[in-house]
Amino acid sequence: MNNYEEKDYKVFDLFRNQWALVSAGNMEHFNSCTVGWGSLGTLWRRPGKNGAIVTVYLHPTRYTCDFLKENETFTVSFFPPSCKQALSYMGSHSGRDGNKAEAAGLTPVAIGDSVTYEEAHLTFLCRKIYQHQFAKEDIAIDVQEHYKANPSSFPPDKNGKWQPHWFFVGEIIEVDDKR
Repeated sequence: MNNYEEKDYKVFDLFRNQWALVSAGNMEHFNSCTVGWGSLGTLWRRPGKNGAIVTVYLHPTRYTCDFLKENETFTVSFFPPSCKQALSYMGSHSGRDGNKAEAAGLTPVAIGDSVTYEEAHLTFLCRKIYQHQFAKEDIAIDVQEHYKANPSSFPPDKNGKWQPHWFFVGEIIEVDDKR
């Protein structure tokens, strides 16, 4: 879709209320997880590049985080309300333990060098242009306290310490909008 910049995406609603699946890898080996943290914006415009980006945030214990670190492309896919239960399943089970897409009733399909789902009604295919883990010391004290107080949402590492999220910035290279 060439005119994706002209669309109204309601970004706060997309990530906060609709959730999304972030996927990385290829059809032979990929993983996806549900995310509620993300943004659309503009960064690093340069000749031939409009700077349109998607940023997503993943906890380092998520299997999908490894896939995003290892792959050059990823997708961020949004779904109709009828898929909320499938997204809930995708967010509460690990791909380390089996084919959670199949168990959730979702149909993976290729898009570019990555993966989305037939059921998605909006997918952003992104080329990763930046990745980094937040530095604990740079996070506001009240946010740090929230991390520490919620180990079920922010699991500790093997040393029992909480770990901040990674963030991944993807330059939008294709949009599949079926809405």
